[in-house]
Amino acid sequence: MELEFRHLRIVIAVADEGSITKAAAALGLSQPSLTSQLQRIERTMGAPLFERARTGVVPTSFGRTVLARARSVVTEMADLRGEASAHAATDGRPVEVRIGGRPSPLLSVVVPRLVAAHAAERGPDAPPLSVQVHTDPSAAALQGRVRAGRLDAAVLSDVIGFEIGPAEGVRRDLVVPVEPEFVALAERHPLADRAMIDLADLAGENWMIDPQEDHGGLGPLRAACRAAGFEPRITHEISDSTSAREFVVSGQCVSLAQATSSEGRGLVIRPLRGDPIRNRLELAWKEPGPIDPAVLRAAVLDGYASLIDRNPSYPRWWARHGGFAAAG
Repeated sequence: MELEFRHLRIVIAVADEGSITKAAAALGLSQPSLTSQLQRIERTMGAPLFERARTGVVPTSFGRTVLARARSVVTEMADLRGEASAHAATDGRPVEVRIGGRPSPLLSVVVPRLVAAHAAERGPDAPPLSVQVHTDPSAAALQGRVRAGRLDAAVLSDVIGFEIGPAEGVRRDLVVPVEPEFVALAERHPLADRAMIDLADLAGENWMIDPQEDHGGLGPLRAACRAAGFEPRITHEISDSTSAREFVVSGQCVSLAQATSSEGRGLVIRPLRGDPIRNRLELAWKEPGPIDPAVLRAAVLDGYASLIDRNPSYPRWWARHGGFAAAG
């Protein structure tokens, strides 16, 4: 096997995460796949790059040498890509940008705003902007993709109290300081007519989580429920949004819901009293990049503002508690 650029990213990810499991999540790979690839890399290099430690894995002496060279190559390639993007902007070819975020309506409204803002900034003769979108419920995985150069930028939804922490070489700027998690119920649920729901009143419910979210979607929910005096009964683990919605609409379970979720077709979205589970939205990117982060931030702010009235509860919450963060 010949050593390739993607193999260098794997070595860097494993070293940065200190864990095969965490590195696999950051790279968007399964753990067995990453383990197999790392073993092939080590066979190609002729010596182990990592060894087991109490908290995970650490580079061997040889691994540290390889890691230093790998970081240098990846940094130079990132610089080269930035220069290539700048050159594309002068020779008429489309400027390509790769953006990630949590599965939600947000990116769908951000992309056209970003394209329009880019055109307005560069003028009518500027090359068009080509945007590729990647969604992942895990903020850690999204940040990992930015760090590895697989995304140019991402909107991270980080659970307050369960934050993923910084990553080397990735810049982050706060966009929405507090975004509450609401609850999704069937419209015929006995609590559906309430304007606000106490989490304790859902103690007897079946709950659904997305197993691909950070902490399996369970950590923040479990902590909030325990504070409310009960242990959540997790009966459904579903990642597909269409299937998840149907299970809630049928009355088989309830689930956490993004505050910008839309109601209708048998589903209602209600705030939880006291906002026991809250997120913060941040923009993450690496420099140099193909687009000005300030332009992207403006598109995210404008796009998010357009989503606030998607259900009746969020505008009322936003008027009392909401607001955007000042640019960092």
